[in-house]
Amino acid sequence: MITNNNFEKNKYHFFFIFILSLNYLFPLIVFKEITLFYHDVLDIGVVYFHILGKYFSGEKESIELFLNGNLKIEYLRHWLKPYTQIYTIFNTELAYWITEILIKTTAYISFFVLSKKISKNLFISSLSGAMFAALHPGFIEGFGTAIFPYLLYLILFKEKLRVKDYLIIIFFGFNTDLVRDIFSFPVMAAIIFFIDKNLIGEKFFHIIKIATSFFIPMILSSSNLIYVQLFDGPFHREEFLGNNISYVESLLDFFKGLFGLHLSKSWVFFSQLPTIIFLFPLLIISFFQNNNTIKKILSFYILIHAFIVFLNLPFINDLRNNSSGIMRAFNFEWIRVYLPVISVLLLVYNLQILNNLKKILIFSSLSSLIIFQLNSSAVPIIKNKIYENNYRNLYTFSGYYLYDDYKKIKNIVKDKRVMSIGLDPMVAIINDIKTIDGYHTLYPLKYKQEFRGVIEKELNTSQRLRNYYDNWGSRVYAFVSDPENIMINFQAAKKIGAEFVISKYEISNKDLSIECENCSDHFKLYRIN
Repeated sequence: MITNNNFEKNKYHFFFIFILSLNYLFPLIVFKEITLFYHDVLDIGVVYFHILGKYFSGEKESIELFLNGNLKIEYLRHWLKPYTQIYTIFNTELAYWITEILIKTTAYISFFVLSKKISKNLFISSLSGAMFAALHPGFIEGFGTAIFPYLLYLILFKEKLRVKDYLIIIFFGFNTDLVRDIFSFPVMAAIIFFIDKNLIGEKFFHIIKIATSFFIPMILSSSNLIYVQLFDGPFHREEFLGNNISYVESLLDFFKGLFGLHLSKSWVFFSQLPTIIFLFPLLIISFFQNNNTIKKILSFYILIHAFIVFLNLPFINDLRNNSSGIMRAFNFEWIRVYLPVISVLLLVYNLQILNNLKKILIFSSLSSLIIFQLNSSAVPIIKNKIYENNYRNLYTFSGYYLYDDYKKIKNIVKDKRVMSIGLDPMVAIINDIKTIDGYHTLYPLKYKQEFRGVIEKELNTSQRLRNYYDNWGSRVYAFVSDPENIMINFQAAKKIGAEFVISKYEISNKDLSIECENCSDHFKLYRIN
């Protein structure tokens, strides 16, 4: 039974949890499904977890669906993470939403605990927890960033760790991605230094104990990646080359990055809009504050953005491009995932001391928080403003994966392999159809070079596509420059292993024969002769 005293104590939790739940409630009411931004989620992350769920359920052959069987289970970053087992218990969509809610809840509690020690104000602590949960960068990369504020709390405010604290650290360490969160403790040490440089010396051994308890499980649950880097390969990432941009463009990127300004007539605008609404008044107000802690945190925030831009300056980019092997692909820009922690810390310290301007920050934060819950539903609602032609709701699982349409394809192709044109090939994977193409963060360099023969003529027509594939190549796609003049080498695709082509476009080619013209309103199925 909830007493008046308990309600008064927890009313802010109820309020902000309700706001966060709008992310699910609003689209369920409007679309009967939950919406999300598909980029790097539906087109790779969810598909990997789908395969891991099948693999751990006993379907070991499921890994063969990828890239003509050229992917090993060890190449999947989250293979050894305990939380992937959720995908063995529930269907893929439900497992994803459960995981997202768990990570979002962790982020909320984690920052609330830290903020409560700083501000002593339940409203500020709850607001900051909700803002961090909303700003949290992605829900397919594990719990590392979500638990980061709690680890910071343990360092700053816990003199002695209990068994419970160690168990929490170890548990979340096992569920943290080494690739994404390798910079967690350097960033944490920098935050502590900027708040009070004396604390580094005073708490040195405390930091080491927490870092060790976190990193050892993280390394163990990412040991498959360490193993394949040492004993397998070479991988496609060894051909990564950064593209040089001018110093003027670098300066513009710096200021755009500070305020989250990514203005375009696409889903990117809607995904970034709440960040802009939150950051703009926060950074302006922080700049004029006469408070040492705020100035130091703001300086660190600016320094990280400057560091990211510095990494992309022409002479640094040339050094990276001229380095050997996998070092070309080592991504220092993962440091940006800690920017939400720093920006919300700025919010907490500002709200502590502000008087007249406090209402502005609270209003902008609440506005941003609400828009965060609705922005993935905005594009389907005003679709004609975003995509004028051929709009399809890519912002739901069913809208993206077209289960019913691909079921017809599966019944025809059975265990044969397909290649997709004008469509995401990972959709075929999640519908249990074998492919020769896809989007992969780690795969053999030899296969990248082999697949290039399929798309060579298309790449020769476009410098942009050629750079995209040759200098990056994680998207092993059958790229098409002109749908009216498709120059894919279908015989090369057949030699790799494809026997069918799923195409968004009508294709007239002697190497293809129509297999199913009316399988879907979105594509046709061809057989390679």
